[in-house]
Amino acid sequence: MLIQMGRRAFLQRAVGLAALTGTVPAFLQKTSLAFDGDPSRDVLPIPGLNDNRVLVVVQLAGGNDALNTVVPYQDDAYYRARPNLAIPSAEVLRINDDLGLHPELVELRGLLDDGNLAVVQGVGYPNPDRSHFRSTEIWETASPPETAWTDGWLGRYFDNECSGVNSPMIGLQLGERPAQTFAHPRPRAVTMANPAIFDWPDEGPLGLGFEQINQVEPTGLDELDYVQRTANATLAASRRIREAIQNDPTEASYAPFAFSQSLKLVAQMIAAEVPTRVYYVSLGGFDTHARQDRRHASLLQELSQGLAAFRNDLAARGHLDRTLVMTFSEFGRRVAENQSGGTDHGTAGSMLLMGSEIRPGLLGDRPDLSRLDDEGDPRFTVDFRSVYAAVLSDWFGADAEAILKTRFEPFPILDPARTRV
Repeated sequence: MLIQMGRRAFLQRAVGLAALTGTVPAFLQKTSLAFDGDPSRDVLPIPGLNDNRVLVVVQLAGGNDALNTVVPYQDDAYYRARPNLAIPSAEVLRINDDLGLHPELVELRGLLDDGNLAVVQGVGYPNPDRSHFRSTEIWETASPPETAWTDGWLGRYFDNECSGVNSPMIGLQLGERPAQTFAHPRPRAVTMANPAIFDWPDEGPLGLGFEQINQVEPTGLDELDYVQRTANATLAASRRIREAIQNDPTEASYAPFAFSQSLKLVAQMIAAEVPTRVYYVSLGGFDTHARQDRRHASLLQELSQGLAAFRNDLAARGHLDRTLVMTFSEFGRRVAENQSGGTDHGTAGSMLLMGSEIRPGLLGDRPDLSRLDDEGDPRFTVDFRSVYAAVLSDWFGADAEAILKTRFEPFPILDPARTRV
């Protein structure tokens, strides 16, 4: 069960739960040091964790067309299958003699050149399901295709590895609907539909109410005090987030689109050292069954501009080294275009990893278009759970096998020579 809150519900919950304690969470003392204006200073770990690392999960909802994202511009089979949708070889942003990026991915091409981006190709899982709902569920839970799990892979990570963290927002999603990624019987994440949730008053009846709330002493009853601590931590974290937004001294340039603005907010929270381990944002609209060309190009442009602005913002604030970005989409599209100028649900896709410690460039094998499955779709060569295993074990130092419930060899997405610890 996740917590999904609109502004009114959040305020009601905060008032209802935070009404009983005046204790100041330890993380608030730490975050008070966050705005000292020195981006080069060390960032302390979130209390209860051994490091200060952050993961930002970016969902490309709808099934991104991997073949028009990373284009096999020398493959005749690609052009035969897509007489109208294939990206002309002259327009491709060439990476090597075989592959290149969609022409709207200019900023991501720059990140590749700068060593801040990795593209994992051929990512999928056995017996792929072409349903949006079921395939997304498989990616969010990391379950075997034949088994339905209800808890998410990051929900299990929080439960297994973050029990000592006193934060109600160890996972934070910006969006309308809770992602199953964070789902767990003991939830540690929140979903917020609107960043304006943080804009509550300091003055007036409501502001006075919050002030009085935080003057109440603990009761000595364990369960009640737990609720008090959680409520107080929620209120304190939310105030810290609001301060981060209102007092943000940076002038980072983000496009005025929802996805870019969500990333801007995440960067502000990372810089404010809000006690959140994993952020989750979505860019939807990739279900391109008809008239794909312009729509897909627009989505990729938004993705490219948003991620590049986010990277530059984090670098300027001094938080790039502790942040890893990972994209995923529930599946790739079919190889052949359809009669509506689009592509239908397929199988293997691609993942992007962005950060200063990743192995940059093209990773994994590109889909072999001469060796498709029985339904004419690309075969996967990298199990997505091996990428998750690398994030859990190599980035967070967690027990990936316990969280994924199966041993997956971590896919080498991080470069040991660039790793700080």
